[in-house]
Amino acid sequence: MSHPITVADDYRHVPENKTDWRESYYFNFVNHDNKTSGFTTIGILPNLKKAEFVLAFFFEDKQTVYFNEKEIPTNDSTQGVLSDNTLIYRLAEPMQKWDISFSNKNLELQMQWKARFPPFDFGECSGTSWKGHFEQSGIMKGEARLPDGRRIPINGYGQRDKSWGPRNWHIEQWFAFHAQFETYAIGLRRDAVKGIQHVSGGAASENKQKPASGVDVEAIYGSDPQLPIGALTTIKYDNGEETRLSSVLVSPKSYANFSRDFPNGTTQLFEGMAIHDCLTTGEKGTGLIEFLFTHPKP
Repeated sequence: MSHPITVADDYRHVPENKTDWRESYYFNFVNHDNKTSGFTTIGILPNLKKAEFVLAFFFEDKQTVYFNEKEIPTNDSTQGVLSDNTLIYRLAEPMQKWDISFSNKNLELQMQWKARFPPFDFGECSGTSWKGHFEQSGIMKGEARLPDGRRIPINGYGQRDKSWGPRNWHIEQWFAFHAQFETYAIGLRRDAVKGIQHVSGGAASENKQKPASGVDVEAIYGSDPQLPIGALTTIKYDNGEETRLSSVLVSPKSYANFSRDFPNGTTQLFEGMAIHDCLTTGEKGTGLIEFLFTHPKP
């Protein structure tokens, strides 16, 4: 396990002297009533003096996806604002509140993420994806304004994560899963590295955290064999309990598909906002299914 999570971990850390050292902030949400969903992330690579700004918003079978890479100044571990002047994160209260805004010709967003459960420490996992990582369930509230003048309310559960440390994007595979229910949330990750599976995360509520010990997942495909549209997931916990879930995308286009080339091949990342049916309890929830696949060169 990594060091215990404290409020200081909501700020930037002093980086190690490694080129791929990265600090990432991430938020997502699903508004079940109007089928609006989205996610956003800012990744900072201080040793390369650059940062990546990403936002995806899904509404009425439409997508708005934004990506910007820019140079950044020397690391400031006390900084509470992250911005490229289009996408802005403001830390309002450590471990409790973040304000997020976005504005370009296609979309304006004003949102606040507010915690509902304590953060869940994921530890070091496989040792390839982060040194420290925590996730936290919350509620995202705000409003989207579209170019045609429409105002779309945002009010739904969501998950956030924070990670820092050396980051290898080109492991064999990973699966990330978020599920928000009324009284608890699930957030987990399964990495495959050199043929070994590493599981981190689990289920969290106001007063309890239940670590996961194993994850079995079957991706569901439609007409495109490269594009998952759902998943069947079985989660095994340290206490012997199991949870089975069936997941489908919120809408046919509530996903983003990214790829990265590297010397030995290509890595493909699929990130979809989903509706979950818990087959174990009969509950319905919302959240995320995310798959990373590495395709080596022949």
